[in-house]
This record gives sequence, structure tokens and C-alpha cells, in this order.
Amino acid sequence: MEYLTADEIKAQKQSEIAKRYKEYVGRNIQDFFAANIVEKYQAQVFGNAKEKIKILDYGAASGVFANQLRQKGFKNLYGLDRADYIDKDKKTAFTEFKLADLNTDKLPWSDNFFDIITAWCVFPHLENPHHAIRETFRILNPGGLLILSIPHLLSRASIQYFLKHKDFARYHPEKDHIAVFTPGVFKIAFLKYFNMVNMEYFIDPRSLRGIKGKIRKIILNISAINKHVKNYFEKRWGYNQIWILKKK
Repeated sequence: MEYLTADEIKAQKQSEIAKRYKEYVGRNIQDFFAANIVEKYQAQVFGNAKEKIKILDYGAASGVFANQLRQKGFKNLYGLDRADYIDKDKKTAFTEFKLADLNTDKLPWSDNFFDIITAWCVFPHLENPHHAIRETFRILNPGGLLILSIPHLLSRASIQYFLKHKDFARYHPEKDHIAVFTPGVFKIAFLKYFNMVNMEYFIDPRSLRGIKGKIRKIILNISAINKHVKNYFEKRWGYNQIWILKKK
């Protein structure tokens, strides 16, 4: 999908985008990958407190992710997006759903309100991610978690593409990724406000198809016995980085 400003979306593309997002389930969300990440680190940081934990999802889109969390036993689920793309039957998963522009708006919650905020490939799409980072810091409880995904620019496939095309594949002019987070930029933008808990990789299931894909899958399964070996291959083949950060 091509990049559009907020004004362009409101003026001419809203119905088209609404149709797309009502049916959209991002790769991180498929097969409960994102929900499993949240469950894992919620238990690690907060213990057995699913029903009490307040979770806000940026870019709620079709609402599928919130419904997955509801199935896992989370109750206090909040959603935020630039427009409402959620069908009525999925909206019941939310305690509250609100509209705001992460680029410019003061978010409609008080300071230190949430325990966990999730942003699945949201920050790379923002014109002003730094404003959104500061607002995230404001509304997140001290010690609360920010769980986000960004494109893995240093994978083998990404580097090979860059060397050939002098650009990153996910930042092609026909795409709508506009904020680039190199390791240095990520450190400046995020780690001023947050401490790192962990970083994991999402491997696109498409890369596990065919003969080469089956070989990769076997290697990943075998490497699971050693975390350093596993990390090496996930870094090599990862599609997204999943950052788990804790508010300072």
C-alpha cells in the first residue's frame, strides 16, 4: 500500500482503507505469534495478573489481536487507531477503543495509565514517531512494557537486497514505511526512555516454504537446544525484530 498522509486518507481514501483493514491480519498477528509474546513477557514481568493488566494496542486495525488476547484470558484491553476499522462483533473485546493521530495528538489517557502497550509495525509508518514515543512513555506505568515490532534491516535477505538495489525492500516507494530505525536510531529514539528487556525475531512463514524453507525449518528446530546458535539463525533469517522494553 502506498504512503498517504492523514489528510489524504480523510479526503479520498478512507473507504478503500477501511475495507482493507477490516480484513487485515498482519503477519505478526497470525498464528497467535504476537499474543504469545505478550503472554510470555506479561508472566515474566507481572506474574499471574492477566485480569488486572491494562493493555493498549496501537493500530488496532481489524481487532483480531485484541480478540486473541481475550481468548488468552486478558480482560482490560484498550485500542487506538486513526479510524475505526473494527466490526461490531470484534469490538466487544475492548474495554475502550479511541481514535487519535499518533503523529500529533496528545493521547486520550492520563499519565501512568497502562501496564503494557503494543505496537505491531506501527512506528515505521509514522511521520513523527518521536512524538508517539514520548506519549507512550507518558501513559505507560513505571516499569510497564512497550512491545513493538520493526523491520529487521540486518537480516541476510535485507542486506542482499540493499546491496543490489541501494534501498531496503520494505521502504520501496510503493510501500508506506517511512521511518527507518537503524540500530543507532533505535537506541537514540527508544532507549532514552526505556530499558531493554529482550529482543526476539519474527520469521516470516513464507521463508520456510519449498526445499530451502524446509531446510531452514529443520535447522531452526535443531538450533533450539542452544540459545546462541538459535539466535544466530533467527538473526540471519528474521523478518521483523520484536523489542520488549521496560519504562525507566
